[in-house]
Amino acid sequence: MKSANSDLAAKYLEAVAERRLKDSEKEFEQIRTGVGNSEWNKGYLKALEGLLLTLRSNDSRYLYLQRIEVEEKSVKKLKEEFRKHSASELHGDYDRGYFAALTDYALVLERAKPWTRIVKAEEAEADAEGNPEQGAASTD
Repeated sequence: MKSANSDLAAKYLEAVAERRLKDSEKEFEQIRTGVGNSEWNKGYLKALEGLLLTLRSNDSRYLYLQRIEVEEKSVKKLKEEFRKHSASELHGDYDRGYFAALTDYALVLERAKPWTRIVKAEEAEADAEGNPEQGAASTD
């Protein structure tokens, strides 16, 4: 992908990682209209489209990335697996492009660390409900 398109892809992947559907849809349309017609680009675009469909869907039965637990260890493992496929000469250009997009998504997840936001949200929820640990500490 050209650098302008890779910048768009980065914005798109960040929006997907942060689960911002409207921003994801907008960025995807810009990428789709600006991407070249090579097999690699077609594969890359198809993976990006799949991420958008995953974000839109509430049904996780058939969507692999919705079924995995997003945590540091699993994201690193996925990133390495996708990277190997994207570099493998055993795959055609379309498949290498597809896995390159998933590698880029895993990189964005690794930087964004959404698992820390989940923990912080759970802690805030516990505090709002009156965390028993805080109550015990204040009675001493």
